[in-house]
Amino acid sequence: MQKETSVTTALKAFKAILVFIHMVMITLNNNSGVSSPIGSPGGASMNSDVTIKVPFKQRTKIGIWNVRTMAQPGKIQNAIQEMRRIDLKILGISEMRWTGANHCDIEDFKVYYSGLPKKLEYGVGIIVHKSIAPKVRNFVPINERIMLIQMEAAPVNINILQVYAPTSDHTEEEINYFYTQIASITRKIPKKEVLIVMGDFNAKVGQGRTGNHIGPHGLGERNKQGDKLSSFAGENDLVIMNTFFELPPRRLYTWTSPQDGKKEGLIVRNQIDYVLINQRYRNSCKSAKTYPGADINSDHNLLVAEFRVQWKKLKTNQSNKPYDYRKLKNQDIKKRATEMLKKELEHIKNSPETDVKIDMINTAIKKVKTEVLVRDPTKKKSWMTTEILELMEERRMKKQHDKSGYKIINTEIRRKIREAKELELKEKCAEIEMAQRRYDSFNVHKKVREITGKLKKKTVGKLENEQGEIIIDINEIKETWKNYVEELFADQRNEHEIPNTMTGPDILVQEVEAAIRSMKDGKAPGPDEVQTEILKLLEENFIIELTNIYNNIYNSGIIPHHWLKSEFIVLPKKQGAKRCSDYRTISLMSHMLKLFLKIIHKRLYRICEEQVSPTQFGFMKGLGTRDALFSVQVLFQRCRDMNCNIFACFIDYQKAFDKVKHNKMMEVLQDSGMDGKDLRIIKNLYWNQSATIKINQENTDEIKILQGVRQGCIISPLIFNLYSEAIFQEALENMEEGILLNGKRVNNFRYADDTIIFADTAEGLQHLMDKVTNISRKYGLEVNISKTKSMIISKEKIEGVQLIINNKVVERVKTFTYLGTTLNEDWDHSQEIKCRIEKARSAFNNMSKLFKTHNLTVNYSTHNLTVHYSKHII
Repeated sequence: MQKETSVTTALKAFKAILVFIHMVMITLNNNSGVSSPIGSPGGASMNSDVTIKVPFKQRTKIGIWNVRTMAQPGKIQNAIQEMRRIDLKILGISEMRWTGANHCDIEDFKVYYSGLPKKLEYGVGIIVHKSIAPKVRNFVPINERIMLIQMEAAPVNINILQVYAPTSDHTEEEINYFYTQIASITRKIPKKEVLIVMGDFNAKVGQGRTGNHIGPHGLGERNKQGDKLSSFAGENDLVIMNTFFELPPRRLYTWTSPQDGKKEGLIVRNQIDYVLINQRYRNSCKSAKTYPGADINSDHNLLVAEFRVQWKKLKTNQSNKPYDYRKLKNQDIKKRATEMLKKELEHIKNSPETDVKIDMINTAIKKVKTEVLVRDPTKKKSWMTTEILELMEERRMKKQHDKSGYKIINTEIRRKIREAKELELKEKCAEIEMAQRRYDSFNVHKKVREITGKLKKKTVGKLENEQGEIIIDINEIKETWKNYVEELFADQRNEHEIPNTMTGPDILVQEVEAAIRSMKDGKAPGPDEVQTEILKLLEENFIIELTNIYNNIYNSGIIPHHWLKSEFIVLPKKQGAKRCSDYRTISLMSHMLKLFLKIIHKRLYRICEEQVSPTQFGFMKGLGTRDALFSVQVLFQRCRDMNCNIFACFIDYQKAFDKVKHNKMMEVLQDSGMDGKDLRIIKNLYWNQSATIKINQENTDEIKILQGVRQGCIISPLIFNLYSEAIFQEALENMEEGILLNGKRVNNFRYADDTIIFADTAEGLQHLMDKVTNISRKYGLEVNISKTKSMIISKEKIEGVQLIINNKVVERVKTFTYLGTTLNEDWDHSQEIKCRIEKARSAFNNMSKLFKTHNLTVNYSTHNLTVHYSKHII
């Protein structure tokens, strides 16, 4: 025993000596005080003999390439093939020419891109290998010329800014604005972190050293743009790396001018693409050179910089594993999943506590997903063929020495691509036919939208602070969102007492079964990650147990705490979203809670239907926007026929659903005659709820929701309708203003919060609006004056009439779009008809690719596609 202790002590001492020696070596060789994730911080000289050799830091190649366009079929596959050949892990793209800003997976790579909303111009992108992609913590699409990705490395993070500068053809203001923008972003990056700025700068810095930021091995003569780049690098402590390595000219030039070779001996080759890095980390770059042999049918050469990188090891997030719920359509897999669920839940009856039973269900569902429904690692089928890729490689071999052969092969590649795309269209049409035979309308319309390019794509936006500056830091982004949501849902809410009479029938097994059947598949889960598809696998005896759980909750009023937590995701409302208010927050909640509330919803709907006015068309069975528009059109037309003037106001409320006061809401629900148990459930649901916001796979701290109806909750529309009804009943009680219709006064039409108030006189409308505005404010709803409009519909021209709200004049308009239809004061429908015709023409043009194809049967083309494209018109 003593001998073993001695050996252990000796080993510890030896390890301590090794650590001490290592620390001394680092102290001697590195005076920066920070260990770089991509090598050591550097001094003034690139050829310094003092270096730190860290064997565990791997070499990573990062490329920069102006490809002229990625909008051509086959270009992205060409780039990926070259990345594999050269072993590039990251490739920055200039002139991407993809629309919008987003990221997508292509083969073993993730592509981030930022472009114009609609035009195929400019654009930047970064292609990242799948081994590096999980390290990307943040993606910020600044505009069509600048984008940023932030990556996790040890011990400090790496920031890559991909740019595409305006050419000298652009104005001085545009060029200066570009450098102002990237300088602003550069200053936001923490000094201790690595910053790489790369791309096509359309500038020539020329040969010869300038300070510590431009090396002696540039190419050509400096131009005006080069002066701007030099100033930018010097002012921001950046080093232009591909000017520091002594190489032959063919390894330095990045762009070949169109004038090159037109005259004998005329060589016009320039260095205009660069890679820049912080001064302190310059020694981490081991080489920077061009690859003239790399080919993507562009006049730019690929520039490759090699860095020593130590990537941070990240834990795999189990919750982000992709599950394939379509597997449950396979009867064998469905049977296996059902049996596993049955086995995992066989002891659920033995537990008396509701929370424990719910945890058992969650655990069982998680196991079924993990063991049965994990998505197969099969790659998405691509139209690209091996033959085309081989031709691209053959074209590359001829790039330097056989230009005529290059052109011949390039023509052949384009022909083969057309054939491959036509074959892909044929296969997709066959899939549409097959889906139609299965009466799978969802996939029919989805595949039609894929072919016609109308499939909605998610858009990634950026976020600005109150000063209009783009927020880069992910923690600051999270904090900004947290503060915004907290302010949005903040209120001075008091505790609300509900009656002691707890009436309400128990939940029946049949109600649970009906609710499960009516639940839709394919919906995003809440924080508990329970999916409807697996709940549908529960057999009868477990549905009885689930009914018992729901009855325990219903009769006690105690809702499980994890059901009360929601997760908000944010989606841009429009292209170019910048502020939090430009985004839509979507709430994800537990499917177990959704199922429970679906049962409550069915009980509450009867009350809502009885008490809501017939002038409310929103969230009512059998009614929709067409019914609301038809009622407006018929009433207003009859008034015109009877020479009755209409003075109308289109009200826009500021975030109506988010401003519902909880105490007022409970008073309204109590007055509705709702059962006591239902009231208690709603009260506990609202008073104990909290939420987090999910940003780039990270969640903010929890936020208390103190006002507003619950987003994504099935009973929220009913509650809002009752709340809205209480406002208008109180506001319009005993009011004589309006239009007389069959002996009754009608003065409003509503579709949820989209409201029209109208009267036959200007004074009558003013009186109505005063009452509605004041009572709405009492209930927490404020009229948005800037978006609220007034209109006078009359056969005569009426001037000098103003509508005043909150001491402000409401804008009078000649036309207004209500529920998607254009209304005008002349009641002339020709404008709306023209609009519909244009929509029809646009929809038909989008569908023409399928109408003209010979790969679909005549019956399908003329009937089903007509039905599909008509949805874009109506």
